[in-house]
Amino acid sequence: MKILQGFLMVMGVIAILAIIALIIGYILAFLTPDIRSNMRPAFPTQEAIDSLNQKINDLKKGVAAAESTKTQKNVDLTITEDEINSALSLMLAEGSIPAKEILVNFNEGYSLTYTSWNVPGLPLKTGILGQVEVENGKPKIIVRDFFLGKLPVPDGIDRAVENLANIVIKLNIPLEELKLDIKDVTVGEGQIRISGVTKTTK
Repeated sequence: MKILQGFLMVMGVIAILAIIALIIGYILAFLTPDIRSNMRPAFPTQEAIDSLNQKINDLKKGVAAAESTKTQKNVDLTITEDEINSALSLMLAEGSIPAKEILVNFNEGYSLTYTSWNVPGLPLKTGILGQVEVENGKPKIIVRDFFLGKLPVPDGIDRAVENLANIVIKLNIPLEELKLDIKDVTVGEGQIRISGVTKTTK
């Protein structure tokens, strides 16, 4: 679940930036961003959670097998909206995330993320329109738009969110542990596909 932990750390950083922005527009920051009305709803299930866990376990086993035989192996991991939203819903129910709602949509070429935070005195609502690129064998998030309620957000905030997001992901997604070079990340309708190749040690 390291990938999800990295994702949640990113969202936490965004919340901190949102607090700073409250100085500019206290009321607007608490309203729901317009992107929320355009997002598909989530229908969490235990089956989707089990499916995601199985996929991650299979990926780890495949990488470990390639490492033991010192051969390169192409690997693919496809995560669906249902799987990611179901896992997030479980975390919300367990109280491990300070939020009332988190919703992720995968669309052709980009993703949308909406979060309604559950912080006492700061009921912030944020949204991100993002893309993923691959740089030196690692995924890199590109933030195209960051939304804080209905507050107009300067472009500089987008870049700050992007930079912090990539730092947090680098620290929390164990790609070095997995010895995996990411070759491509494709965001499609309802799913995201990660393709890569295992590293070999001499």
